[in-house]
Amino acid sequence: MKKIYLFISSRITNVSKAIGFFTHSPSTHTTLSLNACFDEMYTFSRKTMRLFPSGFVKENIRTNVLKKRDKCPCSVYEIELTDEKYENLKRKIEKFEEEGEKYKYAVLGIFLCFFRIKKTFKYKRFCSQFVSELLRDGAGIELPYDPSLMRPKDFLKLDCLNLVYEGTIRGLAEKTDGLKTPFLTTAVKA
Repeated sequence: MKKIYLFISSRITNVSKAIGFFTHSPSTHTTLSLNACFDEMYTFSRKTMRLFPSGFVKENIRTNVLKKRDKCPCSVYEIELTDEKYENLKRKIEKFEEEGEKYKYAVLGIFLCFFRIKKTFKYKRFCSQFVSELLRDGAGIELPYDPSLMRPKDFLKLDCLNLVYEGTIRGLAEKTDGLKTPFLTTAVKA
């Protein structure tokens, strides 16, 4: 068995503050990590501190946007997968990495999601749509909604989640710096 981590954060940027306002939820950004160090997390977001360019990115809690917003609240959920499902998930991510420059952030997709209008674009995604596609198509996890309708707060409806951290991004970085053993298996508050 392998473990992956769902990272959900709140109101990091002005864009995520707007998303939080319209969705009435503090959870506004979703990222998937294949390791417990959170140094290679996959999502759709801005690539620099500027709003554009945005698209498929690898995030790290210790660099770039997340480092600059390290006081931001976040929670981390562990998901246990079979080796086969884990490898399938990795292959899905590798496919996105190979074509990474083709992918852009689906601004229209966010608005359609808000109005619960199902729509998929070939080379555009938003964060929760991307992560839910990976979980559904890569890991075989049943979702409550179509990926194009998934919001960060909707992941909390999944039975397979195990809360392992709740606090700030900075607190998560401090807890995982120099980590040599698996991440905490019981919920911890920073």
